[in-house]
Amino acid sequence: MKPQYPNRRRRTLHASLAALGLAMALSAGLAHAGGTPSGTTINNTATLNFTVGGVAQPSIGSSATGNSSGAGTPTAFVVDKKVNLTVTTQDATFVTVAPGATAQVTTFTVTNNGNDTQDFALSSAQRANGTPLFGGTDNFDATGCAQYVESGGTAGYQAAQDTATYIDELAADASKTVYVVCSIPSTQVNGDVAVVTLTATARAGGTPGSLGAALVQTVGANTAGVDTVFADAAGSDDAAGDASYSARDAYKVVSSVLTVTKTATLICDPTDATTNPKNIPGAIVRYSITISNAGGGASALLTTMSDILQVANLSFDPNLVTGAGGTAGCSSASGTPMSAAGKGFQLALTGTTRPGSYPKYFTTAADADGADLSGGTVTVNYATAMPVEGSYAAGELKPGETVTVIYNVTIT
Repeated sequence: MKPQYPNRRRRTLHASLAALGLAMALSAGLAHAGGTPSGTTINNTATLNFTVGGVAQPSIGSSATGNSSGAGTPTAFVVDKKVNLTVTTQDATFVTVAPGATAQVTTFTVTNNGNDTQDFALSSAQRANGTPLFGGTDNFDATGCAQYVESGGTAGYQAAQDTATYIDELAADASKTVYVVCSIPSTQVNGDVAVVTLTATARAGGTPGSLGAALVQTVGANTAGVDTVFADAAGSDDAAGDASYSARDAYKVVSSVLTVTKTATLICDPTDATTNPKNIPGAIVRYSITISNAGGGASALLTTMSDILQVANLSFDPNLVTGAGGTAGCSSASGTPMSAAGKGFQLALTGTTRPGSYPKYFTTAADADGADLSGGTVTVNYATAMPVEGSYAAGELKPGETVTVIYNVTIT
């Protein structure tokens, strides 16, 4: 039998460290994209199992200061506050607006990427002229801008519902829709662009119904309490690590570009008929009033046009005569009407796909055909003369289209 020497006794230690890996203490229910909620206490204990001389010994639990026997005490720390957020625009391109329009909406999403419930202050700003976005360049400022949070009632901006001006108690990983609502100056023209920025700034959460206090980042070494770390990246118009994030959106003016042209064409005179006529008494002059809507803009809904005739020197030709037929044809009474007697107006369209029949002829009577003569004033109601037809609204003149109204006057 071999002698046994205590100081040479062979000892075999079998160690099993239970509950190791501090971050693994998170259960699936606590996992967030932003991380473990701030203020969470992480505590666990490592347990050592071992044998001596083949005999199992009592387990030893760990402690923060070291432990030699017994269950030990948990090692603990508190998760700090990570402040992180993003702001993105929901608009893939410009929000199209008309000159003078009010309550025009750009739409953003604010997301809390931190690990705590936060409030978020909101502000908007106009970018400087020359700022590019969506292939355009800023050249004007929208006015009266304000920021409102989607209430969750009716989708899309609703002035009566979406009245909150800051985001209250936004949980980690949650998002809110925010609207920047502005007016467009009436002086803006087709193609003008205004770039606007929305900035969200994290504030303290925990008190529903009021905007929390400004956050202060912890400086220096880690403390035993809940420290605050600004982990946000730089947005479009703010710096990294400032507890804020910003994104840009833009308005683009899309307007009709209308040109109104009035010409006077001498048709005939009672001496020369249509051969080299002159503007002498008895001569017939044709007025043409043309409205053109340039391509690349928006449709215009024409309402009315009025033309006050100089009745002391002119009389209206109610028959819209052609002037053909010699000197006798150069008379409202005996000339040949372009359409029919009493049809003193013609309305013609070019470049249009309106399904109606054009040109149209109208009487001078005060009826419902869309053209009237009263007291020497010519009035054309385009909404009546160009009614709803196919895809066209009443009075609509689409980009690239032209409408012309003609009528005759006789020099007295």
